[in-house]
Amino acid sequence: MTVPTTTSIQAAAARTVRPRLWRRLLHRPIAVVALILLLVMAGAALLAPVLAGDPNAFVAVERLRPPSATHIFGTDNLGRDVYSRTVYGAQASLTVGVVTAAITTAIGVVLGILAGMFRWFDAIVMRIVDGVMSFPIIVLALAMTAILGPGLGTVILAMTIVFVPGMTRVVRSSALVASELPMVDSARAIGAGSVRIFWRYILPQATTPVLVQAAITFTTAVLVESALSFIGAGLPPNVPSWGASLSEARSYLTSAVWMWGFPGLALILTVLAMNIVIDNVRDILDPRAGGR
Repeated sequence: MTVPTTTSIQAAAARTVRPRLWRRLLHRPIAVVALILLLVMAGAALLAPVLAGDPNAFVAVERLRPPSATHIFGTDNLGRDVYSRTVYGAQASLTVGVVTAAITTAIGVVLGILAGMFRWFDAIVMRIVDGVMSFPIIVLALAMTAILGPGLGTVILAMTIVFVPGMTRVVRSSALVASELPMVDSARAIGAGSVRIFWRYILPQATTPVLVQAAITFTTAVLVESALSFIGAGLPPNVPSWGASLSEARSYLTSAVWMWGFPGLALILTVLAMNIVIDNVRDILDPRAGGR
């Protein structure tokens, strides 16, 4: 008879967590609605060239037209189709959010776990993290875009630099707790190397906080990108953005509600849907909540 080891038990548990997570998530109506909204936004971003026309094409005689069969979201002050600009705005905003969250998570997880495992590394990294986090997010983002100039790559780089410290701190906290667990001490006692301990014991313990922080990074990056574009410091003028659309609508708040209504609604729904999904995922994965 084979006695199951700690590693085999953890591997078996890891294989069941994901199906159980999705099963429980799909039993929550509000989470299902939020997932559908996110899928719609993601589909619009991916299929923007198919679903919409040129967002920068303008016809002067069509300016400030209300929603109609020809322009379902109306036109803006330059005669551009608001529907096309909203759909392409999803492409820009979601690209910034997803790429920033992915890069931030990858860098933050490595730095955070290494800081939790090695005290000398922790002393160096956390001083840098504390210094960066002492500045407001929007100020750092503005400084980066002012130095590097507007552009999609610049915004993603600025967002990554701004959000890596937060991810690093969250993961470090989980790594410090995990590094004191008996299973980690046992692994060290039998001669397990740092890399094995990193992947097999400490990283799995940080899954829930990493997911939550990644979602927060995504939503915050989308909001900050919109804020930067709103003040003209984000994406170039030829790249449609929800923030830029809201900025252009400032002079038409009452006379052309559709100019800011549709881009603003898309931004609100995206952020709200992601927050709902991650709240439900956190509740399911949190042992203290009993997986309810």
